[in-house]
Amino acid sequence: MEQLGEKVYCFSCNQKTNHNIIHTYEEMYDESDDMFWNAKYHITKCAGCDRVTFVEEYADEHTWEYINGHREWKAIFKPFPEEPINKSAIDRFEERLNLDKRTFPHMPKILYDLYKQIIDSYNMRHNVLCASGLRTLIEGVCKELKVKKGHVYRDDGTIEIEEKTGKEMYNSTLPARIFGLYEKGYIIFPQALILNKIKEIGNKAVHSIVSPDTMDLREVIQVMEQILYVIYELKAHKLLKKKEEEKTQEEIQKK
Repeated sequence: MEQLGEKVYCFSCNQKTNHNIIHTYEEMYDESDDMFWNAKYHITKCAGCDRVTFVEEYADEHTWEYINGHREWKAIFKPFPEEPINKSAIDRFEERLNLDKRTFPHMPKILYDLYKQIIDSYNMRHNVLCASGLRTLIEGVCKELKVKKGHVYRDDGTIEIEEKTGKEMYNSTLPARIFGLYEKGYIIFPQALILNKIKEIGNKAVHSIVSPDTMDLREVIQVMEQILYVIYELKAHKLLKKKEEEKTQEEIQKK
């Protein structure tokens, strides 16, 4: 029985092995083609374990290499299913950095769609797009909650004072609107500080095309997810619903 001209991967043996050819179907170039090519499609059987595999053997004008100083045609052998990719330790580490999308059923669809695009951008390591998306998401949350203004706070919790007027800073800038979320009770003060840090990362990505570090971006996204949960999901938690139901039952019993 004729053997393939090259060892190919066997899934049963988990390595490249010799394969015997059971049947072959061949196609090749004709006068209408621009270049020489030849394709053979083999049904093969592993010489070690007898597993049957389909193998394509292909060659054309570009499939050659130098051997001992001479150019020789060399066919390409491709088994189906294909040989699994042997991922490096770096590739495996990169995969572990990826994030799954969280569900936010009470979040407006347009904002949730943006959140999903942010996760996709991060997983593809499009860090500039991801960071700018986070900034847009923060602005979208402020707009959706109709938070148009707010005071501007220092990190110690005191309000910034305008030098010219001596009055407390109160305006419609994005930092002020973020603190407006805090003033309206949607988030706590440390979360407002963090959102402003995320906004700064987004600003650098948008205006200076600065790509943030992947690990830093991963932590930023996880913090952002916690804040989104607090804003949109915590108020609908089943324990709160249970408390409301108990309160309603007590009122009914009193009547």
